[in-house]
Amino acid sequence: MIVTSFQNARDDDPLSMAVGVRYYSLARHALVAGLRALGVGVGGHVLMPEYICRDLLAAVHEVGASASFYAVDKCLQPATEPADWPRADVVVAVNYFGFEQPLAPFRHYCAMRGARLIEDNAHGFLSRDIYGQWLGLRGEVGLFSLRKTFPMINGAALVVQANDVAAMLAPQKRATNALLPFSLRMRRTLRYATGSRKPELVVAQGIRWLRKRFIGHSIVPTAIDAEMHIPGYPEPAGDLFVTLALQKFAVESERRRRLYDDILICAKASSCQPVFPYLPEGIVPYGFPAFCDDPYTLRAISRGFGLDCFRWPDLPDALAQHAPEHYRRLYVANFL
Repeated sequence: MIVTSFQNARDDDPLSMAVGVRYYSLARHALVAGLRALGVGVGGHVLMPEYICRDLLAAVHEVGASASFYAVDKCLQPATEPADWPRADVVVAVNYFGFEQPLAPFRHYCAMRGARLIEDNAHGFLSRDIYGQWLGLRGEVGLFSLRKTFPMINGAALVVQANDVAAMLAPQKRATNALLPFSLRMRRTLRYATGSRKPELVVAQGIRWLRKRFIGHSIVPTAIDAEMHIPGYPEPAGDLFVTLALQKFAVESERRRRLYDDILICAKASSCQPVFPYLPEGIVPYGFPAFCDDPYTLRAISRGFGLDCFRWPDLPDALAQHAPEHYRRLYVANFL
């Protein structure tokens, strides 16, 4: 199957609003394609936030570029002025957990340095900013990790808003006919049969207990070479398009917003410190992030809603040892 855009474009689908769009299995593969379309290759420089998943660095390594970093404060916004950031060809702004990242500092940096802007919106499919503009479509290049919004085999998208960059996009890769894994089939069946996430959370906790007992890790740790190697193939599974076509985006948006408000009430009565103390109009959150000295508090709250909870992210190796405290205290209740 060959696809060039999401079939049956919808008014509530941000991907159909882009100048150019390509689909991939993982956002890391999408970032590789975006960097190449921007002309970033061997000897290039990519500026990223310190507070980032280490595996995203594999995309920078794949094109032969090097990464540098800017600090992030407790509001998950740049902690220093753009004039103090390292020089780079491309700067990455992240909409953490689906919340709007103000782009003024990044646009200022691009104007000063002649850099191009990539908006990492892996967490923010269906979110809009205060002006009603879709997150992920505000930079010259945007990234979406669709598998973090809907349960699917894999799924990510690269969107391009600049015409000169769109002209450099590689052709859409043929989607694979990968079979649904048993775990995904079971997950979907449980949701359909019960209308709840709680049964699958119980199953997941049982599997983690077995892992802990027999291999020593309840959650499989990230690969040692995660910063250097992207796993799997870049081609998306055909399940991506089937899953998107079946979704009621407005219903999912309302579910996530309602969950956030409900958990926020519980969190404010606990020792947890919400990163975002209110939910702006237009935001469709990936989950509920909070700073926690005792992560079991947020985990208990999350379980009450049938949700998983974990610390995020796995920081880059070069930064993890000396990372500021707020990088290490953030946990998120996952709404997937």
